[in-house]
Amino acid sequence: MKKLFLFLFLFICLSNTLHAQDFPDMRSWSLYGDSIERYIFADTAFVRITPDTKQAPIDTLLAGDNITIVNITHNALTIRGLKGPWLQVSYQKNGESKTGYIWQGLVSCAPMRRGEIKFVYGIERRADSVSASKDTIHRYLVRLKVIQNGSILAKAAFVTDDDESANFSMGKVMSGMGLTNVQYIIVLTFSGEACAIPTYDYYFALTKDNQLIRLPEKTNIGDAGVFYHAESFTFPNEKNGKPDMVIWDMIEEETTEKVDKDGNEILKVTGKKTVNYAWDAVNGKFTVAK
Repeated sequence: MKKLFLFLFLFICLSNTLHAQDFPDMRSWSLYGDSIERYIFADTAFVRITPDTKQAPIDTLLAGDNITIVNITHNALTIRGLKGPWLQVSYQKNGESKTGYIWQGLVSCAPMRRGEIKFVYGIERRADSVSASKDTIHRYLVRLKVIQNGSILAKAAFVTDDDESANFSMGKVMSGMGLTNVQYIIVLTFSGEACAIPTYDYYFALTKDNQLIRLPEKTNIGDAGVFYHAESFTFPNEKNGKPDMVIWDMIEEETTEKVDKDGNEILKVTGKKTVNYAWDAVNGKFTVAK
């Protein structure tokens, strides 16, 4: 819980800084979390001697390379529809400590690894669309890369909304959770810091033959004492789990005019649903079980 409060504090501080510098597109997910250690997200990233593109690169880093963010500059750059600051970074290369500047869009979100395998994800570009009423729906294309010893083993992508639910992001790597031929389950979360802001969890399974398979996603949203919509997964190795099955449960509740003996408002269930997703380990896919 202390880490969460620290994370939110850093997010709010950085958000204020970026707002003042007019960097509306690139939020703090690439810069803060439990540490300022990050990976290179782009397949190839040029390191500059100054925070601009006026001079030739002084070095090249590759996806998965480790960097440390030293400073956020006032210089901005727009690429692939994303406007963000240049970062001063330090890194090790060929046994030598080096420093330089890299644009934020080339840097990963929260770093994750298991042994020699790194899970590198970041915002690749804008993915806006137009609604039936001709309104622009602001979205990001997020890409996940699995990297081992400098080689990209697998890639996958998804689109998430560019709104308050994208104010911060974090990632988590779990075991295969009892699914046949699955090494790891990767969860990428995008959310906000206020009530009634959705939290989106995007799930991927990394198979033992290095295939990234998309699982159903999960959404949670609530306003304390008013309503909540909660979704959860049960995996095979968890209580009430079933072999090669992922169980998705949803429950919705809203407040009533009644209160309990402690004066707390009583909620009533307004919606409930369960879906079983069968895991086909041979063909590498999830399907709704009948």
